Amino acid sequence: MQGPNVKKLIARRMSVLMVPAGGGPADAIRELTSAENIAKRAREATAWARQAIAAVKTAPDNPYGGDDEAIAGEILRQVEARAKP
Repeated sequence: MQGPNVKKLIARRMSVLMVPAGGGPADAIRELTSAENIAKRAREATAWARQAIAAVKTAPDNPYGGDDEAIAGEILRQVEARAKP
């Protein structure tokens, strides 16, 4: 089962996929009004999150061990830190 941090990481990635770089509200509306597009973006975001977590797990200096929630939480923390001006 996915915990809250993993779910937030997937949702964060989905939001990026829904509005591509240089895109705008029209792109988001087009994505959100298609169940097929939502499902596709959810699959892509889930795969991305799994790969990101797996990459951290295999890192030689991984302080989180196999804890998906802790890893996802740290990824989210770093993403948010970089997003701040």
